[in-house]
Amino acid sequence: MPLPTSAPTLTDGVVTLRAHTAADLDALVVLARDPETVRWTSIPEPYEQADARRWVEVTVPAGWREGTAARWVVEEDGGFAGQVDVHLGAPPFVGYGLLAAARGRGLMSRALRLAAHWAFTQADAPVLHWWAQAGNLASWRVAHACGFTFEGTRRRAVRRSGELVDGWFASLMPDEEMAPRTTWWPLPELRGEHVRLRPHTDADLPRIAEACSDARTRHWMPALPHPYTVESARAFVLGCRLAESLGQKVTWAVADRDDDRLLANVSVFRLDDDLNPTGGEIEYWAHPDARGRGVVGEAVDLVVAHAFAPREEGGLGRHRLQIGASRDNTASRHVAERAGFTLVGEVHQDAVVGVGADRTLDDGVWYELLTSRRG
Repeated sequence: MPLPTSAPTLTDGVVTLRAHTAADLDALVVLARDPETVRWTSIPEPYEQADARRWVEVTVPAGWREGTAARWVVEEDGGFAGQVDVHLGAPPFVGYGLLAAARGRGLMSRALRLAAHWAFTQADAPVLHWWAQAGNLASWRVAHACGFTFEGTRRRAVRRSGELVDGWFASLMPDEEMAPRTTWWPLPELRGEHVRLRPHTDADLPRIAEACSDARTRHWMPALPHPYTVESARAFVLGCRLAESLGQKVTWAVADRDDDRLLANVSVFRLDDDLNPTGGEIEYWAHPDARGRGVVGEAVDLVVAHAFAPREEGGLGRHRLQIGASRDNTASRHVAERAGFTLVGEVHQDAVVGVGADRTLDDGVWYELLTSRRG
């Protein structure tokens, strides 16, 4: 069927997609100058009202007239909230942005579903692609909520501010439900007597780099990048957040309750194992100046309690947890045993330990804890 030459009005009763008008110019400038918009897009800087006028009077109408781009204002309660685009070329792809005051309430997910449904049913789009600069979790959260399947990270694949940066890519097919494909695990704060488990911050990055450059850490974790820099730490943290969105693992910074200094790191992973859908594995490491103080042990106790708590109570809903360690890693084994895990087996020549000329295959030991046997 022929495409419309101007934006049709679409609504789900909460948000409305409508045509741009001259009354939107001021709001478009605010959106374009928002720090998050500037950070994650290639929008012109500085963005002036003349740019907004050109957008409303020239760019948007041309896209509809030529059938190359469908663009709408996202409206809530009669007010401008943002905009959403569907580019109809090869390949078709989506773009969107919200005013700061409209974020965090699911409005853009609603808008994207309306636009995607229109693209599939009215424009016969065979697929919709999404991409963003790697690290743009807010944009990925919208696409994730709408059922886009994450396809991976491509290096130097997105242009930002005149240079190429890494990008995240996902897609949605016409016959797919517009609902999340994976559990996006939340990262609640867990508080103990001496430690607080929380998301990582930029202030943690130097401490992560120090811990992962330490000779003892590297002996037991030889796959760590070398040299391990602050940028390595930044990539590690970003990977943790992405893994939570893909339902794979949950990772906390273990911080001092008094000064918030990073002391250790703890994760529950293998949360997406189809063969054991309520199992999981715990891993951990400590900063050198936090060793021998019971920091990791307290953190593991908090994580075990959270992992065994039912999902309806905010936990991970696990029934079995395991911990693996090198046979000679007495510190790691002490943590597992202190937390009540039972030694269930030893595997010969299980993994490489050591670096350089000291690399060797070491035997591994495995511990488990069942919620039915806990405590």
